[in-house]
Amino acid sequence: MELKNLRTFQTVVDQGSYQRAAERLGYTQSTITVQIQQLEEELGVPLFERVGRRMALTEAGERILPQARELLEAADRLLECGRSGRVPTGTLRVDMAETLLCYRMQPVIRAFRERAPQVRLIVRSCNCMQIPQGVRTGACDLGVGYDMDWNREALEVESMGSYDIVLLASPGFTEPDFTTPGRRKAASLVTDEPDSIFRRRLEAYLRQRAIELDVTLELWSIETIKRCVMSNLGFTYLPRFVAAEELADGRLVELEAPISGVPAPALCAWRKGRWITPAMELFLGLLREALAEGGKA
Repeated sequence: MELKNLRTFQTVVDQGSYQRAAERLGYTQSTITVQIQQLEEELGVPLFERVGRRMALTEAGERILPQARELLEAADRLLECGRSGRVPTGTLRVDMAETLLCYRMQPVIRAFRERAPQVRLIVRSCNCMQIPQGVRTGACDLGVGYDMDWNREALEVESMGSYDIVLLASPGFTEPDFTTPGRRKAASLVTDEPDSIFRRRLEAYLRQRAIELDVTLELWSIETIKRCVMSNLGFTYLPRFVAAEELADGRLVELEAPISGVPAPALCAWRKGRWITPAMELFLGLLREALAEGGKA
């Protein structure tokens, strides 16, 4: 069984199509097709089925994927043994919560690139429910986000500090009372996707207090959310560090309420029992310096 065929299989899964896998690996799409066909013939089962434009794993493919990832990890580990004392190499895949990626990770990524120039670093913005799933399946090597009951039985989890989540509005916001229960407010929540940890926490608080809102504006960019709130289109609930500059110069204000200022732990996770590559070890060390030592923010 060719390792290159297993690596192609893994890449098709991670990229979602033969075409993107070919671009990632530097192959033609026909080469990808041949390698997958060879692997399917060796295993005696189909690995993919087409769903729309995306290649989805078959039931057999789902069973085989974790074992393929383990074999590739073992092969990479063997290669690394011969590179002892050299700079890290290979690929490092990190899934990360958008707020941490946008507002906390630039120094980490810069330092990593300087110290590991031969590592191909792939960083993806994901919500905090997707991150542990990606770690468990091997779609990413490290996951960095906020705790949403991540399964410690399957994951090694390390605390990376704690960050206050606050209610934010423009200075002209006319509905600042989020303490008095049993009210309907002429205000809009400006937030991101339904699986966001911040949105889930805030909506649970509003239900508990029987506070109803006019409308929810669902956006998919933290910067867009901030700009809408600064334009007085509503309020939001985000880590304080996301709006540090706007709070300092008065473009945003923090609203007082029991829900505002409640901390959210930041975590880093990797699959339990897996080998920690030199690249992972370096990235983890930089994360500890940037997040854990930053304390509350």
